[in-house]
Amino acid sequence: MKKPRPALLIIGHTYSTAFNRRKLNPLADDFDIACVTWPLEGSMLFGLPLADFEQADHEPRYELLRLPVLPRSPSVTRYVHRGLGRLLRRRSFDIILVDSEPWSFIRWQVCMLAGLIQPQALFGEFTWENIERPGLKGKVLSMIYRLATRTHDFSIAGNQACRAILLRYGADAEANLVAAQLGVESADFRPADSGEKTRLRIQLGLPTDSFLIGFCGRFTPSKGIRELLAAVSSVIDLFPQRNVHLTLLGHGEMNAELAAFAAENPWLHLLAPRPHREVACFMRCLDLFVLPSKPVRSGPGLWEEQFGHVLIEAMAAHVPTLGSSSGAIPEVIAMPEAIFTHSDSYALAQMLEHWMRDDSARDRLAAAQYQRTLENYTHEALARTWSTFLLQRLQKHYAAG
Repeated sequence: MKKPRPALLIIGHTYSTAFNRRKLNPLADDFDIACVTWPLEGSMLFGLPLADFEQADHEPRYELLRLPVLPRSPSVTRYVHRGLGRLLRRRSFDIILVDSEPWSFIRWQVCMLAGLIQPQALFGEFTWENIERPGLKGKVLSMIYRLATRTHDFSIAGNQACRAILLRYGADAEANLVAAQLGVESADFRPADSGEKTRLRIQLGLPTDSFLIGFCGRFTPSKGIRELLAAVSSVIDLFPQRNVHLTLLGHGEMNAELAAFAAENPWLHLLAPRPHREVACFMRCLDLFVLPSKPVRSGPGLWEEQFGHVLIEAMAAHVPTLGSSSGAIPEVIAMPEAIFTHSDSYALAQMLEHWMRDDSARDRLAAAQYQRTLENYTHEALARTWSTFLLQRLQKHYAAG
C-alpha cells in the first residue's frame, strides 16, 4: 500500500494568481497540498484587477481556498484571513507554511492559530526581507525577528542577506533554506528563433530590424530606469548599424515621465502590464535584458532587490541578461561578468557596449544563463529543492518524537 503524502498547508497572497501557483503542482508529487490565498474580488495587481491575471493555465493538483480577508482593501503585510481557524479545526496538516514577512499580520495569525489548534504540525515561514531598518523602527523589528525565530520550526529565505538576518536573530542554520519563492515556466519562457522573434515583435508593435534591449517591472526610480535610459542613450550613437531600441514593460509612478521621454525619443517603447503568459512573449523577442535596480537606503521605502524574478524569466528565454550589484541580483545571475555597479549609468553603458560588440560572447552568456535556469529555477527544480528540505525537517521532527 502506498504511503500517504504529508499534508502541507501553504498560505500567502503571492498565490492569488494561477501563474504563481505552478510550483505547487510538482510539489504535489511529495505533498497533499492546500493553498490559502486572497479572493479575486477587490484585489489589484500592477494597477489592474487581480482577476485580469488569473488564468486557468494548468490543471491543479492541489486544493485552492480563497478565504475572505480583513480589511477588504488589504496591503500585503496588513491583512488576516477570515475562516482560517475553521479550516485548521476541520483538517489536520503535517506542515503549515506562511509566505510573508516576519512582521506581517498574517504571519502572526497563522502562527497563533497553528499553535492553538494544530501544535503537532511543523510551522514555518518564507521571507525574503534583506535589509534591516535603522532607528526606532529597526529596534522594534529586531524584537519581532527574535520572537519570530523562536516561534517557527523552520524558515525559507529568499536570498542570502535574508538568511543572515534570520540567523543573527536566532534562527537555526540547519532549519533554514535559501531558495527562490517561485520558479519559471520553461514551457512559456523558452528560446525563440529569429523567425519567432520577428513575429513576436510584430504582435507587440516593436521594431523588427533593431537590436532590442528590454526591462520589465515597476516604473519607479528604485528600479534604475533613469540610469538605463541614460546608458542606452549614450550607446545608440556607438552602434548606428544596430538600430538600438529600448522597450519597457510595466507600470508605476514614472508613467507620465516615461511617456514624455518616449515622445521625444522614438527609440524608447512602453508596453502596459499584461498576464505572465504574454510577458513570456515579450522576453522571447529581446536581444538583451537589463535589470538596473538600485538600493533605496533612506526614507520609509528602504529597499534592495530581493530576487528579481524577471531575471530568471529572461534567462529561461535564452536572452543574455545583465543586472546591477543591488541586493540579490548578483546571486541570482551568479556570473560576475554580467553584473554592473548599481546607480551608475556610465558603468551600465560600458557593460552594454562590451556585450553589444561581441556577438559570440553574448551567445555564450545566454547559453550559460539558460542552463543555470533549467538546473535551478524551473518550477520542477525549485519544487525538488523545497521538497527535499521540507521532508528532511519533517523526518527530523518525527524522529525527535
